[in-house]
Amino acid sequence: MRQLRYKNNLTQEELARVIGLKPTAISNYESERNEPSLEKLIALSKFFDVSCDYLLGVSDIQKPADAEIFDKDTLEFIKLYKQLTPSVSEIKSYMQYLIYKEKTSNNPDT
Repeated sequence: MRQLRYKNNLTQEELARVIGLKPTAISNYESERNEPSLEKLIALSKFFDVSCDYLLGVSDIQKPADAEIFDKDTLEFIKLYKQLTPSVSEIKSYMQYLIYKEKTSNNPDT
């Protein structure tokens, strides 16, 4: 939360005012002495435009891909792709080949 606050050039007092808390509450959250209630966690998530998981330190991804943007197959492909980091260039080459093959089979002039 501290990094997000710094990134947005906010003091603890300013953030506390926006969320409806006392500045000591923000200080306690940042030093991990206390955790925000579910209501305040959601308010912070919306204010910073990040996921609750990111604020809680459960995920390094600030805002996960929206299911409305990606269908199930695309999300599955992304998850599999991330597991094959050493083979990325090989995967890219194969994908380019598949695109080329699809284009040429659909266009007899090529």
